[in-house]
Amino acid sequence: MTETILRLLTRLSEAGDDAILPGELAAPFFGPVFDRLLAKRVLVEQAPLADWDVCDACECGLPCRSIRKAGDGYRAECPLDRRQDIDLTEDDLRVFRIGGDALASVIGAAAGFRAAPKRAAANFWRLGDTPTGRAVFLSLEPAAMTGDGIIVSLRQAAQGSDVTILAPQLPEEIVRRHQDAGFHLVETLAVLIPASDGLGVAIDVAALAPVPLAPVLRVRRATAEVQWDGRSVILSRQIFPVFERLLEKAMSRDQVASGAHVEGTTAREAKDLIRELRDAFKAAGFTDAESKALIATVRNRGYRLGVQAAEIVADG
Repeated sequence: MTETILRLLTRLSEAGDDAILPGELAAPFFGPVFDRLLAKRVLVEQAPLADWDVCDACECGLPCRSIRKAGDGYRAECPLDRRQDIDLTEDDLRVFRIGGDALASVIGAAAGFRAAPKRAAANFWRLGDTPTGRAVFLSLEPAAMTGDGIIVSLRQAAQGSDVTILAPQLPEEIVRRHQDAGFHLVETLAVLIPASDGLGVAIDVAALAPVPLAPVLRVRRATAEVQWDGRSVILSRQIFPVFERLLEKAMSRDQVASGAHVEGTTAREAKDLIRELRDAFKAAGFTDAESKALIATVRNRGYRLGVQAAEIVADG
């Protein structure tokens, strides 16, 4: 995909508060769009560089080498080997700090959100809501996705809405953690596309919602029938209310049904009810592992359906 200044800044912003754009990378983008980013304080120019990195494997012992004026340009000189001198331009010495709040605002505008983003947590912004009511958040740093309590904070900020998070590329275990919480993750760079508007980039709002999938679990309440993974079981009228309790929780924010919630259908203990429910699936041809995957135990909390709400269709 064509590199744009916004894509470059999004990548560099992963460094957090220390994110900078060096002049040597900035120079190809100088022009009207760059000037607008300066005006919006997405980029804030700092004092010019006064020193340069030492040569690779240099034995001079210096932490850096000084830069001196040389004719119309500048030169970073190596004290041991003149062949390692580097000729620099004035643009090479420029350096720009990347403003996270301002960058979040520009990314939100690229997605069509008109209001300014709101801080939802440390290094997290709520950009706005899609036409379908999905809350869209932005994280510029991978570290922000791993903070203690971040999932709870985002749920509170979403106020019951479905959640999409624009984020950097993340390790699989972090992606899985947020997906298990019911969040939809989108890699920001994957949806930033070049555009001919004033920002030079746009985000298709359709890319911010998950692709609808065919239901994995279908429940027909009238007949107490459960279809899962292409197979079907008709539950008894005595045990179907237990499954309905799990279904009710699967469609809510807290998807775990406590033992007491399960026992509310009868005077019997939850563990016995869950065992009978699993046995009904095994009698219909499901393996023990499959029945425990669908009717999952959540240690010290209760039980849950092993299917996401988006994959469930329940008929009246």
